[in-house]
Amino acid sequence: MKALKGLDIIDSILIKAMLIIALYIPISLTRAGYKYLQYYQEIMLVNVVAVAFLLFYVITIIFGKRFNKGNNNFIILFFAALLGYLLFYGIMMWHIDWIWEGINCLISFGFFLLLMAGKNQEWFEKHHVISFANYNILISNIIGLIICFFTEYISVYWYNFKFELVLPGSNIHEERYNWIYYHKSQYAFMLLLSLAFVLVHRNKFRYKMTFGLTVAVLMTCLYVCHTNTALVGGGITLATFILDMFIRNFKKLAVWMKAIIIPVFVGGVIGAGVAAYMKIAGERKILTLGSRTYIWNATIRLLTRHPEGIGNAFSLYKIYLPELNTTVNNGHNVFFNEMLRFSYPVGFFFTVFFVLIIGYSLKKRFSVLTIGIWVALLMAVTMDYAVMSSGWTLMVFFFYTIFFLDMDYVDKGYRLLGRRGRHDVNVWVIWKNRLTTSFITLPESKTRGSLNR
Repeated sequence: MKALKGLDIIDSILIKAMLIIALYIPISLTRAGYKYLQYYQEIMLVNVVAVAFLLFYVITIIFGKRFNKGNNNFIILFFAALLGYLLFYGIMMWHIDWIWEGINCLISFGFFLLLMAGKNQEWFEKHHVISFANYNILISNIIGLIICFFTEYISVYWYNFKFELVLPGSNIHEERYNWIYYHKSQYAFMLLLSLAFVLVHRNKFRYKMTFGLTVAVLMTCLYVCHTNTALVGGGITLATFILDMFIRNFKKLAVWMKAIIIPVFVGGVIGAGVAAYMKIAGERKILTLGSRTYIWNATIRLLTRHPEGIGNAFSLYKIYLPELNTTVNNGHNVFFNEMLRFSYPVGFFFTVFFVLIIGYSLKKRFSVLTIGIWVALLMAVTMDYAVMSSGWTLMVFFFYTIFFLDMDYVDKGYRLLGRRGRHDVNVWVIWKNRLTTSFITLPESKTRGSLNR
């Protein structure tokens, strides 16, 4: 028992250290001789700590017999997809000529797999992992805003153990704030994940004022980094959060409150939608999704000619857009870029990672909020190169804690899972009933008194 407690302490220290590195000092070593360092990050400090965590964590779940058998089917499917990714990455090494993306994929998604394999509620709760993440999300982004508003810099780089403050225009002519990330779209994606995280785990804030401040800071950062897709995604996440709360508490609200809330909410959503449309339409062509349709068509044409991808020529190879008579250096889509960089089969299995996670998260915790979060995240990753290997480990930590971590305070009134993580009730039927009858109560013995998330 003492040994197990000691392992829990080590696990908590390492996972908190990993969060500190990811949120403040994402130090990495990059491939020598390449102009665009961000595309070729090799040894990343966050993944070094993640490996140390995994070594101790494997011992913990084996020694403590903490296997989460309810996730077995998902784990098998995801492990098969990971093997497929690594297999084709190895086959294509003659063309890719760079091993580190495969290594970092194994570390990041292996980290996710092992978290899914274990029962983590008790030690996450005991060692305040969620609270720690909540407050550091707030502090990190406040520091970023201070740099943005009170200095002339827009970003901080930690490549090759060098601390560098970045001026506007020094990085691909980028003028907009992007904190510790290479590009505003990558920062915006992490902001969306952070927003979803604090909304789901809002009860882990000691004071409601701190929760409100965190949401306000994250939305401010989304606005300042000027990524329209992510700003709309943030609005969708907040709107679905409010709608989910309203549906969950519908029968508890007085009729006069419903008569006020419903028109105010609908009017607010319409007003925000119109404002967002007018703002984006003034800057981009809406019908072409800001020229994304042209970029995607050109990328698909390139992939049909080169299913092996373009390897190390990525970012140097210019993709021609005949409709605009201009060029771009990437596919403006995370999945297309994986195919461009590492071949069609490798990109395909990377896409399967997301398909499996999305599908299982909807099966586990189907709700308006879950749908809203995924709509926002998919908008981000399909419109820009919103996440690279440097962000994978933090991304999958958020995926696990947002959608799969079983916390008692999340369970209350929110989740449709049985005692051992099985579906003892039909999630789709319950959700249909919930929308028509607003609320439904199931026997305590079947659902532990919990509904949806």
